[in-house]
Amino acid sequence: MCPQGRALKRVLTLEKVAIREVVLEVTFISSVCITGSIITRYFTLKQENRPYGETPGGTGGGTSNVIPPESYDDATVQTLMREANRYLGMPYTFGGTAPASFDCSGFVCWVFSNSGVHNLPRTTAQGIYDQCTPVSAADAKAGDIIFFTGTYNAGRPVTHVGIYCGNGTMVHCGDPIQYTSINTSYWQSHFYGFGRLN
Repeated sequence: MCPQGRALKRVLTLEKVAIREVVLEVTFISSVCITGSIITRYFTLKQENRPYGETPGGTGGGTSNVIPPESYDDATVQTLMREANRYLGMPYTFGGTAPASFDCSGFVCWVFSNSGVHNLPRTTAQGIYDQCTPVSAADAKAGDIIFFTGTYNAGRPVTHVGIYCGNGTMVHCGDPIQYTSINTSYWQSHFYGFGRLN
């Protein structure tokens, strides 16, 4: 177990918080280092009585329903989601440089490249879209990429990106990095399309 993991276990013991609760909420896995910022955010949200992974206001459709990578029957998707889960809870930073901080496209590029699933050098959400083959919503599957438009004035059609997890859920760099339903009115109003890397 990494030093951060041991520190978190000590803190949880002192706070009388069940390790199982944290496993469910921040995917605490012995082989994954949980950073101090994630620990801090977990306890901040607990004190505010808000589920881990939700942002104030709820317009982004944040959810604490973390999907365990092992629940996928595709080994490639398991690998991809295992890498994505390492960064849950990290805050959004526009133009962030991985792995210290992420924005939406930086997160997707980092996860695909560092999981070994696909070499995807750092680019914009539009840049990722341009490297994909469009996929219909009916054919979209876990591990595909989901794109949104008009989330800010970027001067290009695609402005936000996430990794599709199946069953109407994505993992993306909102604020913080989190699992989110794509079926909220906000995300549906900005939906642009699904894509699969070439």
